[in-house]
Order: sequence, then structure tokens, then C-alpha cells
Amino acid sequence: MHYQGIAPGRPFPVDRPLNRRDLERRLFQSERIDAPDPYSDLSVIRLTSVYLEIVDKYYGWKGWAMFIFNAVAVAALCFLLFVVVTDILHMRQVGTADFFGSGIATVLFGSVGVVALHLGRFEWGHYTHYPIRLNRKTRMVHVFRKDGTVLSVPWDEVFFTLDRDGGFWEIRGHVLEADRETVRETFALGTFSTLDNHEGMPMLWAHWEFFRRYMEDGPEAVAPFVKQALPVDGKRESFRVGYEVLASHFRAPGAVGAVLAAIGWPIIAVSSLGRWVAMRLSRIPEWPNEIEEVNRVDADDPYDIDARINPPELR
Repeated sequence: MHYQGIAPGRPFPVDRPLNRRDLERRLFQSERIDAPDPYSDLSVIRLTSVYLEIVDKYYGWKGWAMFIFNAVAVAALCFLLFVVVTDILHMRQVGTADFFGSGIATVLFGSVGVVALHLGRFEWGHYTHYPIRLNRKTRMVHVFRKDGTVLSVPWDEVFFTLDRDGGFWEIRGHVLEADRETVRETFALGTFSTLDNHEGMPMLWAHWEFFRRYMEDGPEAVAPFVKQALPVDGKRESFRVGYEVLASHFRAPGAVGAVLAAIGWPIIAVSSLGRWVAMRLSRIPEWPNEIEEVNRVDADDPYDIDARINPPELR
């Protein structure tokens, strides 16, 4: 659950100079990295000869914050209701001390409930997801922001690097000022994040290579590695799709995978319900007409890949 960049109080650091970590972990658009096969993770919405559209890094975890914060809010408000009802039923026996105690409890638990609802609102009060389009014809990157506006920047002008959200590394794109040193805006590219270890980092580089090779080498370089696409183009996902996305974080081979599945199943089920509610309370993102105009795809495009490749229950 890595929410830097979208959760209240956790913005990406901007209006700052590039630091040593940015420079040391820089990813160059023109340099191929020898890594495992390009890795799309659960990120692709649609891949065509014109553009690649992917979900944001927050999409895969959506539902957890809704579940946690709203569980706290409901518990606090239920306790508050219990205090109020108890005081009403025993009004004649309530003394001054009890009255003030109930007042303090009302303020305390009411505040906890309101704050919890506010903190969790970033998952249900905005958009179902925040798509990113990489257009290889115009060589532009279009990023759908939290407020519904769109960042458009040339692919070759983005300063890509690896950085951490908590202890997990991810791909970030910095949009720089004219001095090419000051960070004006930052976005996360892709969905895969990992600890800094000998297994995770090569997969993160492979995730970067998926996007880099699409832009530099074309769709034929990465299309074979897309095994499943997300059915969120102009619509909300189904409960089944949301469950599968959350469950993907608990999947591992062998006995470890079986243990994780057994432990995680009830948590995933409840969180999936929170995810389903959050999706229904969120708006579906719509690209502005001027962006749709430059992203038109031919009807006979040989590389038009979307959720139609999925099994019927995941479309």
C-alpha cells in the first residue's frame, strides 16, 4: 500500500533540485537494460500501434484504505451512537460528571470518525483510476491528475529515475523546469514496486523496459508480454476483477503461496467489498477531446490489445 503522491499529507517532493539519488538511479530512454523479459505487471488497459494506456500505481491497492479508514470511522461512530443512546435512556440518572464525560466522548469519537472518513476519501471521492498514456507517434506522455486535469509532457524531456515510497522502490518521472535541474512535477510510472533486493530490482528494471521498449522499439517489442489487460476503459471494474487484482499481491509459488492465500483470503474478501464501494463512489476518468484526437487508432490496427484477451469473467 504505497500512497505517496495521492494520500493527504503525502505529496511527491517538488520545487526542489534533483538530488544525488535521482541522479544515481536515473533511467535513460535511449539505453536498453539487460533484465528479465519486459514485465507489464497488472498495468495495461490498452496497447495499440499509437499509444499504450496503463493504470496508476494506486489502482492495484485501491480498497485497502477504504476498508481500514472506514472501519475505524464506523467503529467510532457506532460507539458515539451508543454513548448518546445510553445517555438518553438514562437521562434522569446522568450526573454532571457523566454529562461532561459523555460530551468529551462525543467530541473525541466524533472527531475520530470524521478524520477517518476524510483520510480515506482519496480512494472514493475522486476517480476510479488515474490513467497514463504513452503515445509513441507524438512521443508524448499524458498523465491524468487527481483533480481531473491532464499533464502532457514530451517523453524525451521526462527525467525518469527510481525512488522510494516508504521502503519500496518504484519508477518516477520528474518534469523539470527550464533549468533542467528543478523538479516541477512528479508522477509514478507503472504499478510494480519492490524492496531493494536481488530479485525485486531486476523485475523493476524489466517493468521500466516494458514502457521504454514500447516507446523506442514499437508495440511488436512488448505485445507478446501482455497476458491480461484491465477492463476499465470507460467503465468500472466488476467485483470479480477487483478481487483478483487485490489477490494478486498475495500470490506466490509453492507452499508460501498456499499459506499467503489461506491467511489473506478473508482480508482480501472484505477489502474487495470496500474496493467495490469505492469504485462505485468514484468517477470514471475521461480524456479531453484534444488528447483523444491525437490518440486515434485504425480499425485494422494489428496491435490493438485490451480486455478482450481476458477470460470472459474478467472482461
